[in-house]
Amino acid sequence: MYRKFAALGIVLSLLFPIAVKASEEVYLGGDSIGIEVSYDGVMVSGTYSIKVNGELYDPKDHGIAIGDIIVAVNNVPITSMKELYQEVSKFQAPINEVPLTLRHNQKEMNVTLTTLYSTADQMFQSGLYIKDNITGVGTMTFYNPGNHTFGALGHEIMDSDLKMIADVHKGSIYPAEVTSITRAQDQVPGEKHASIDFDTKLGDIKENSNLGIYGTYNQMAQEQPISIPWASQAEVKEGKAQIYTVLNGSDIQSYEITITKLHHQNSMDVKGIEFVVSDPKLLEQTNGIIQGMSGSPIVQDGKLIGAITHVITSDPISGYGVYIEWMLEKADQYK
Repeated sequence: MYRKFAALGIVLSLLFPIAVKASEEVYLGGDSIGIEVSYDGVMVSGTYSIKVNGELYDPKDHGIAIGDIIVAVNNVPITSMKELYQEVSKFQAPINEVPLTLRHNQKEMNVTLTTLYSTADQMFQSGLYIKDNITGVGTMTFYNPGNHTFGALGHEIMDSDLKMIADVHKGSIYPAEVTSITRAQDQVPGEKHASIDFDTKLGDIKENSNLGIYGTYNQMAQEQPISIPWASQAEVKEGKAQIYTVLNGSDIQSYEITITKLHHQNSMDVKGIEFVVSDPKLLEQTNGIIQGMSGSPIVQDGKLIGAITHVITSDPISGYGVYIEWMLEKADQYK
């Protein structure tokens, strides 16, 4: 069953390549994928005040901070919001003192959470905003048939509440279909809108890194994938290239870009390739690079050379890409 989700954002915005143990050829991506990653517990994303015995109570003043991971309620381990609600709902006095175990700055600590329970409504108040996963849409860069690994997105999944890379430990990828496009504007990034088929898992995410998401796949979203050789950064040159992405449904199309500058690197970095969109068809539909396009593979002279990672919001036809050899090396760790 497909459910609608917004795109995971493109991140807004040195000399010789090292050996990569990837297959000489990989399957070209470009397909939109649904991405769901989970915290190792339930994360506190915010707090609010509740009135207890006539006084305001806010969990942040009682040892609970935004970014803390709740790992147990009354010594019962929990891994999801559903499990947390089940345990907290067992405390049904009008005012309750609920023992929590938190992971705070990588260390476990015990605190007490005050909750209110309404018998009439069968509801409780905790003063906490929580979440147990992040879901969005991005673009697959490649599938490696040599070891059944994949690389996608080209940059990290950010936690929008913490403004930092999401500390997630597992996840899955699913087929997605683009349903509509919001065009980019000056200082306002555009966006793909898509629905995700959560009934069909394509693979497992093993790492969320600053170079993208990586893991192993069981099947591909494409029925007839294209096998393509990849190029080291030494082979990449300024000039014409193509990106592959989806703007409607699941139809992968190629669009022309112009590589304007190359940064030769001896360590992994996401801003190796500078480019501008030069394809009038793409500009007409999106007005440049939009969120959900991150991870779109870049091809030059018939070889996979990189993936889109960043857009320059003040000039949305301009962006950055990561060299594919860095992504292949990352993926090779999970074979």
